Amino acid sequence: MDNKVKVVTPDNQQLEIEVLDIFNVVGYEGKDYILYSLGEQVDDDHEQAYISILEQDQDSYNLVEIKDAKEWEAVQNAIAEDIKLGQEANNE
Repeated sequence: MDNKVKVVTPDNQQLEIEVLDIFNVVGYEGKDYILYSLGEQVDDDHEQAYISILEQDQDSYNLVEIKDAKEWEAVQNAIAEDIKLGQEANNE
């Protein structure tokens, strides 16, 4: 499955990233968050993953850094809950 898209980073760098997931967070409606990879291997089985706010302009996608500590905590909690639900579904 090829989920690669081109995006613009906060420092105006253009990157091709692999989209792992796009999700929303309760309390931050109206924002899309993206979990993505640049293909950097952490070890034999895992790649480094990143999370940003995803904004779409007319013809491009922009990655926006999450700067607010409460927002970052809510995003981390949403991912942890998603992982937990996924593990519970696999165990059934």
